[in-house]
Amino acid sequence: MKTKENFFKAHYDWIIAAVGVAAIAASVVLFLPALSNSPEAAVQQREAWLSSVKPAHNEVEPVPLGVLNGAQRLAKSPPVLNAIDPKLGSFLASEKRAFCKPGDPALKGCGKPIPVGAETCPFCAIAQKIEQKASADADNDGLPNDWETKYGLNPNDGSDADKDADNDGFTNAEEFAAKTDPTDKNDHPDYLDSLKIVLPLRETYMPFVFTRATKIPTGWRCEFFDASQKDDYGRLGRTLTATIDEEIGAGVKKPTGFVLKSYERKEAKRARKGMKGMTVTVDVSEATVERKRDGKVIKLVVADKKSKPAPVDVQATLSYERGTVKNFEVVPGSEIDLNGSKYRILAIEHAGKGAKVTVENSASGKKRVLEALEQ
Repeated sequence: MKTKENFFKAHYDWIIAAVGVAAIAASVVLFLPALSNSPEAAVQQREAWLSSVKPAHNEVEPVPLGVLNGAQRLAKSPPVLNAIDPKLGSFLASEKRAFCKPGDPALKGCGKPIPVGAETCPFCAIAQKIEQKASADADNDGLPNDWETKYGLNPNDGSDADKDADNDGFTNAEEFAAKTDPTDKNDHPDYLDSLKIVLPLRETYMPFVFTRATKIPTGWRCEFFDASQKDDYGRLGRTLTATIDEEIGAGVKKPTGFVLKSYERKEAKRARKGMKGMTVTVDVSEATVERKRDGKVIKLVVADKKSKPAPVDVQATLSYERGTVKNFEVVPGSEIDLNGSKYRILAIEHAGKGAKVTVENSASGKKRVLEALEQ
């Protein structure tokens, strides 16, 4: 029996050949016109296209007049590179430069970097702003000529800097540095700038201890023992007495400067030494005294004659280092004199291992804290 064969399968080779012939024919049709044109014809076609192109505008774009003037000026006198001035610069370090800054605020410079001190900008030819130089110092004493002239000093006398024109304790050079008047003794640097704390601080103690009180018809008489004084028999240690509002030791050659203000009888229970659970009644009475010079009040607890006096103040040494050095031993309430100005010591404090001292100007009331760090 004969089967029916597929047409494309049976004629595959003929179909491929036909498609190839058709592709060749199409290529010849497409490229034949181009092949027919000569190179001269292609050039003519390109020139014709260029001739047909119209420009966007037929006028030359305007140029700003300022730019044109600047270009003409540079063309006539172009900047010239000068030889290196060894005072202004060197091969390794160029001369100092500044930016163009016209002296006339109405003008606008080019802002380019120019040599420092140039009177005219080499780029825009505009006159520059010249900074005023510091006043000259003819005698090289550190004081400008105009400052010396202002205060009646001699600009040609080099010793003026070390003189004290107004006798306030400060040299003219110090007055110039502080911007004060060297001819006015009331206008000068702060004296406290020359006052220093000498470390360490020290404690001051009461000159006596409170030993006992006796009842009398008018109140109480308290007894105090001063181990530094001698008694009537020349023995070291003296008993001083006082009643309320009376100075302690008022009748002796060396008054204590303390007034008895009050007395309070007190007792307390304390553990008996070496006997557990047992107590003993002890006298813990208090005498309140007041220091006359500053009104400071101190409470003293009754004690025996061998007891150490109670601390009353922190004491400091202040060194004034102007001319001849002066040292002041001070406590709160002390007053010191610095070149005729009075200063009162308000407080002395420990500050870590350093110290702080608060000082007040007695005339103006102005306060200042002096500080010293651990050395």
